[in-house]
This record gives sequence, structure tokens and C-alpha cells, in this order.
Amino acid sequence: MTATVEVLGTPTPDDLDDLVRLISLLGHTLDAEVLSARLSRLTAEAGHQTWVVRDEAGRVGAVAGAHVVWAYNDDAPTAQLLLLVVGEELRRDGVGSYLLGHFEQWGRAQGARVLNAVSAAATDSAHRFYRKRGYHEAGVRYSKLV
Repeated sequence: MTATVEVLGTPTPDDLDDLVRLISLLGHTLDAEVLSARLSRLTAEAGHQTWVVRDEAGRVGAVAGAHVVWAYNDDAPTAQLLLLVVGEELRRDGVGSYLLGHFEQWGRAQGARVLNAVSAAATDSAHRFYRKRGYHEAGVRYSKLV
């Protein structure tokens, strides 16, 4: 595996197109303008980090995003992986595991003692991916659309 993880700085129009394509693999609908606005809020100053892996042509082929959360019940933050998507052309090459490892190193560097990964309820392959790498189900999250 020769992938290099890089922090996503200011995304180019091609980066945004690639990211929209990757995020759509999760069933989300968005466009480059919407994603650009979202990324402008997901900053390191706000506790977020976004990483990409580029393919041989320099296009974004995988993306991960995380943030640090402080809670009332612990003196250390929790690092939470919010997004991990590997394009079909880079799958089965260890890129997902590599990105997950990068997230884990980042989380530890932030002082986190707990690492969480958010995964859609209907994504069995993602659940297997995380379980295989030492993650386990930890409670139930409830959501309400308002």
C-alpha cells in the first residue's frame, strides 16, 4: 500500500467534485457548492479534520473526516470518525484501514482516550470493517428530524 494521507486544505473544484462523488456512495445527495459551505465550517479550529487519499492521477479517491468532542463525564476528549469513504477504484488495497489508522493516531494526539466511528445503521459491510479492527457497538444513538 503506497497511499499517502493528506489533510484537505482549501479544496479545488476537482476535489469538491471527487468528494461529492465519494459522499454520494453513502446515499447522501449534495453538490459542490453545498459541500464547500459545509467544509468551511468543519475546520481545525472547530475541532475537525478532513483527510484525503489521492489516486495516481491526483484525484481524491478516499476521504475521512473526524472531530474531537468534550463531554461532561470525562476529562479527556473523544475522537469521533464522522466520515470514511473509499472509492471503488481504491478498495481492497488497505486504503480504508490506512485512513482509519491515521484517524486513530490523530485522536490519540488530541488526547482522546475513546475513539468512536459513526456508521449508518444499514451498512453491514462498514460494521464488519470496524468490528474487524477492534471497534464494538457502544450503546444506541437516537435521532429526531426537526
